[in-house]
Amino acid sequence: MKNFLYICFLFLVDNVFLMAQEKENNEQSSPYTEQYITDIYMTEPDRALLLLDEAEEKRAMLPARINDLRSMVYRNKYQCKLAFRYARRAYVQDSVANNTPEHLLKMTIELADLASLLSEYEVSNRYVVEGIRLARNMNDEQAEAKLLFCMGENKRRLSFKKEAYETFDEAIRLLSDADDAYGLRMLSYFCGVKMSFLIDDDLIDDALAVGLYRQELLDKMERTEGMQEAYLDLQKSYLYSKLAYLYYRSGDKKKAEKCFAKYKSTQAASTPEGKYNATPYLLVTGQYREILDNCRDLKELFREQDTINYQYRGILSKEIMAYTGLGEYKQAAELSALFIAVTDSIHQREKTNAALELDTLYDVDEKEAHIVEQASQLRIRTVSLIFICILVLLALFFLWKVWLQNRNIKDKNRALMKYINEELSAQKKKQQSSGDTEPLLPHHELDTESSDAGQEYEINKLVFQKLDSLIRKDELYLSADLSREDLVRMAHMNNTRFAKMIKENTGTNLNGYINELRLNHAIQLLKEHPEYTLRAIAEASGINSMPTFHNLFKSKTGMTPSEFKKVQMEME
Repeated sequence: MKNFLYICFLFLVDNVFLMAQEKENNEQSSPYTEQYITDIYMTEPDRALLLLDEAEEKRAMLPARINDLRSMVYRNKYQCKLAFRYARRAYVQDSVANNTPEHLLKMTIELADLASLLSEYEVSNRYVVEGIRLARNMNDEQAEAKLLFCMGENKRRLSFKKEAYETFDEAIRLLSDADDAYGLRMLSYFCGVKMSFLIDDDLIDDALAVGLYRQELLDKMERTEGMQEAYLDLQKSYLYSKLAYLYYRSGDKKKAEKCFAKYKSTQAASTPEGKYNATPYLLVTGQYREILDNCRDLKELFREQDTINYQYRGILSKEIMAYTGLGEYKQAAELSALFIAVTDSIHQREKTNAALELDTLYDVDEKEAHIVEQASQLRIRTVSLIFICILVLLALFFLWKVWLQNRNIKDKNRALMKYINEELSAQKKKQQSSGDTEPLLPHHELDTESSDAGQEYEINKLVFQKLDSLIRKDELYLSADLSREDLVRMAHMNNTRFAKMIKENTGTNLNGYINELRLNHAIQLLKEHPEYTLRAIAEASGINSMPTFHNLFKSKTGMTPSEFKKVQMEME
């Protein structure tokens, strides 16, 4: 038995392990995962969007994650309006759920960045302020630095240059103590962007100072674990090409040559993009032929991919300046015409992309409107169903209450019937035991002038017994014409003493006493002759008024004559 239990336990553990492994494999192979979408969104954006729609229908991912990925896909497709819309939706869903503050912060940063790309700088800054508050609450300095740098870029594009550089410096100071690979890379990027802005503003000395600081960063990054050699080589190539240009502009040509030599020593300097980075230095040093040689390789690379973009236009601009410097104006003019054509094509593509984005936005709005309409219809159906269910429940409750009430009434009536039968039976036995009636006392024996109160009570009791026996035996109470005067004469009493006698022996007045006898007779008739009508029973009992009969009967038995008759038939 012990071995059998041990084998069963092993079998159960094995099944649980296999089920867990199967579930893990299914999750890894499922296309409805964040990792899978992230892997394909750049190469297959349309398929990624389709999978996200299906994931939404299947509820395979959280809604905020789905909209985050949609935003990422549309941003990759240069459809920033749609990217902003879905990022905003993810932000709202995170705000409502309030269970993933890290993702909410991520979406806040994304919204600030997208709004900046859409030139909505005021909107971008609002998200920056909100994001900084979240980042400080979470003690996330890297996120705070990102947001500050985004605010600096907004200020720079709005021509608030002094404020922009101050904000750049604040973001850089926030990361100045970074010692991890991610923080150092972000800090290096900030310095590179700031240096580019300074060069564009022709602030050579300030740009040179930032470049030297970035050089120190690269030295620190070389000593940091997790930093890729290829990344460092690319950063050095770009930095030394800019430092060579800056040193030459500042008048220190020897340092410029040394920096350019360091640039040439990098592996990235031999790549098409690396060669293009040297064009600013080559332009100021008049090395026009080398510029043309360097641009040629990158142009060939763009011809294989796409020549309708700003980077290709920048290459043409550098070639035009080189040909102009060489005095070859014909080639410069030809390239100028191509430059204009590329610019027009870029503008046309932007218009087309804008139109396509508007179409997509319209389709999305139509889809959302359809979803809203379906949701509204579903809500109406749900409310209607709930209302019908409530009505049905109320009807069932009402029927249950009616059934319960009827059952209680039946139980009560049966109990009353049993009690009435027992009472009538007891009265009948009492009447039988009393024997035949005796003649009434002579008038002189009822004279109470000389009797005291005790004698009067005993005489009254004796007279009532005789009178009651006579009334019951001869059924005088069945006569509707029976009057008080008749009974007073039979008792040989005055009205006052007669009323007192009835009260002492019945606890009620004469009408109550007679009606009690009549009702007992009516009950007996109902039991013996259920085929009689109620009116016939009432008249046979000495009651000519049906309302009076109903009221008296209900007061005595707790039931109407009809209910009594029905209960009697059910009991039989």
